[in-house]
Amino acid sequence: MQGWKVGSLAAAAIALFVGWYVGSPWLTLYNIKSAVERHDVEGMIGYVDFDALRLNLKDQVHAVAAAQRVPPTDSSGWSTPNPVPQQLAALDQQIDAYVTAETARALFAKSEAPRPGADTAPGELAQDVTIDRETLGRFVARRKNDETGAGLVFTAHGLGWKLSGFRLPANMSQPGAMMRSFERQGL
Repeated sequence: MQGWKVGSLAAAAIALFVGWYVGSPWLTLYNIKSAVERHDVEGMIGYVDFDALRLNLKDQVHAVAAAQRVPPTDSSGWSTPNPVPQQLAALDQQIDAYVTAETARALFAKSEAPRPGADTAPGELAQDVTIDRETLGRFVARRKNDETGAGLVFTAHGLGWKLSGFRLPANMSQPGAMMRSFERQGL
């Protein structure tokens, strides 16, 4: 009789863990999507780890800059100053200034009001998004059939998840790729 109770508790614990492992990322994405559609700024901000997001963006900008090294001399052999450290410092300051909850609130305040009936069912989200588990405490949400490698990185915070980074497309490290991407999007 005692073994039956222990086995039942173990089975229940395993079922709860599997349910959390499989279901909680989808629930997080659905809650973020719903908060955005309802214009619930505080609800959406609650799913973002701004400190980790700023650090992630800085790391990626620095990696792109390292991949696009400026030659120390020009074509005539003259030594040229390297503007990259000053540019990176300026970008770091801009990331610190703009990747904040206050900026998100300001952007939402200027955006359009939600459309009536825009809310979608949780199952519809799965048609457009795929979740790639990297570790027990991290997953990347990507658009289905997107070959660029872009995605949103979420890390575990307690039993929930928070947006903690972006995966930029792999081709963003090519010279001028970031500007071409912005131009294609009309930015």
